[in-house]
Amino acid sequence: MHQGVPVTPSAPKVRQVLALLALRANSTVPLHQLVEELWEERPPSSAATTLQTYIYQLRKLPGLSEPRHTEPCATPQALLTTPGGYRLSVPQDCLDSRRFADLAARGRAAMEDGAVTEAADLLHRALAVWRGPALSDLAPGPIVGIDALRLEEQRYAVLEERIDADLILGRHHRLISELTALAADNPTREGLHGKLMLSLYRAGRRPDALEVFQRIRRVLIRELGLEPCSELQRLHQQLLEGDRGLDLPAGRVTVHGAPAANPPMTLPADVPLIGREAELARLGTALRESAGQDRPRCVSVAGAPGAGTTAFGVALAHRLGDAFPDGQLYVSFGDPAAPRAVEDVLADLLEAVGHRRSELPPARADRARLFQSWTAGRRALLVVDDVAAAHQVTDLIPADSGSAVLVAGYRRLYGGQFGTPVDLPPIGPDHAVEFLLGTLGRNRLLDDGSWLRRMVDLCGGLPGPMAEAVDLLALRPHWSIRQLIDWMNRERPTTVSEQRPHPFHHVRRRCAGLAPGLCDALVKLAREAGEVLTVEQAARILGRTADEAEELLEELVEFFLLEVDLVRDRSSERFFQYRMPPLLRAALRTAPVGALA
Repeated sequence: MHQGVPVTPSAPKVRQVLALLALRANSTVPLHQLVEELWEERPPSSAATTLQTYIYQLRKLPGLSEPRHTEPCATPQALLTTPGGYRLSVPQDCLDSRRFADLAARGRAAMEDGAVTEAADLLHRALAVWRGPALSDLAPGPIVGIDALRLEEQRYAVLEERIDADLILGRHHRLISELTALAADNPTREGLHGKLMLSLYRAGRRPDALEVFQRIRRVLIRELGLEPCSELQRLHQQLLEGDRGLDLPAGRVTVHGAPAANPPMTLPADVPLIGREAELARLGTALRESAGQDRPRCVSVAGAPGAGTTAFGVALAHRLGDAFPDGQLYVSFGDPAAPRAVEDVLADLLEAVGHRRSELPPARADRARLFQSWTAGRRALLVVDDVAAAHQVTDLIPADSGSAVLVAGYRRLYGGQFGTPVDLPPIGPDHAVEFLLGTLGRNRLLDDGSWLRRMVDLCGGLPGPMAEAVDLLALRPHWSIRQLIDWMNRERPTTVSEQRPHPFHHVRRRCAGLAPGLCDALVKLAREAGEVLTVEQAARILGRTADEAEELLEELVEFFLLEVDLVRDRSSERFFQYRMPPLLRAALRTAPVGALA
């Protein structure tokens, strides 16, 4: 970078030369090492001349020209010719690798002094310097390749030290998703698996911790013919015995320095999620890596009615607390049928960060500036729930690039501030069955095994409707799953109390946020259309032109109320055909139309 502008050369071998010089910054790199890096054991006869050409190309980059002897003082950053080689002269703090090493050393020193909180923060900052694998945009030769491996090992060492600090601080709940992803990416790295086992145990998930041990043991035996190391085997035995020595140690954390003021934290309570570890890890990484970008990262998550976007957003925010130490804030636009005004949501945020509601300026723009003023220079995470349109979020974006926004919408959102929207899929069939069995109990469902999968299919693998179904079965213990499915599929209108659990509640809430004409059209399609719906069929049912019907169907797709497939036969002249999920069809077929408004 030069004055904030990337100036890295595009030619591969010139990039190799620059990489080796940067890795050996402020030290002379001998000519034979440069030749070996570029051509290994088979350099061309013109190697010396070609290398001089590469050096010349590098010196054309801003800041790398060699100072002339007539200059009164040399530039602090230059590519110098020295006896026997070349040296890249740069300030000590301008290389990511040096900054990473300095922060890591300070973190280790703080850990040795017992300042665990300070150590965790420094080690987090050291890892935040990384933007991906070392030298990933380079095809390295033998020398740079070894250095890249060395840097990756240093990164993992610091990562494990940071996780150790977080475990001491009782952050095991936040670590589970991260460690699950790391263990999957490093199936034979025993230290990471041991930390995952300990985190799961402290979170009250001892069976899952034991399963982690069995999984790595199978991998080690199959891939390497080895049993787990003695430390991992000892941890496994302690888990089997329920050794209290694995519990979070009390009174062993010493925080030096003046205590910081408590940052605002308005997140709802965290709840355990099933089948979401991959999504939590992926989006957690994306939001962590947003620090240092040129603007706050804004990620939009949406899914079908009952996909659990609210629970997902809250759970992810709890796990990212260490990355956003200046606050984790939650606000909601409320009922889709009557969303709250943006100025009211801003008032919630400003009240959470210390302002008196009665003293806030009345205008929306003034409240937005006040909130941006608070976020300036801070690293805070904002979760915005029940969002229907991009304009609702515009005035909530923090001012500082160290902050981030996680938007949970009930439709796909568009706009440059969101990047690529993230669709939250249903959980897999195995996780769905695990959810039902774990909630109702295996004995209760023993006689309903053949109907269990049917319930999962009817609910579309969506956590919300399945949770409502479980609650209703708990309320009516004399019912079987078969009886519940029969009740949900009845062809007569069903009056459902909002105070009683019902698998249709999520669908009805989503439909209540639709424009009246769109909602009426959806109900009509649910009652008259078949399993597969073409544009032409929808046009006939709704009494509209094909173009009008297609626009309506596509808008319903944006709300995750219809699924879409390619047309693979001659049933339609359009590109796509549509499907209505079974749960949605049952909900709209059995509920009075007026109840959805």
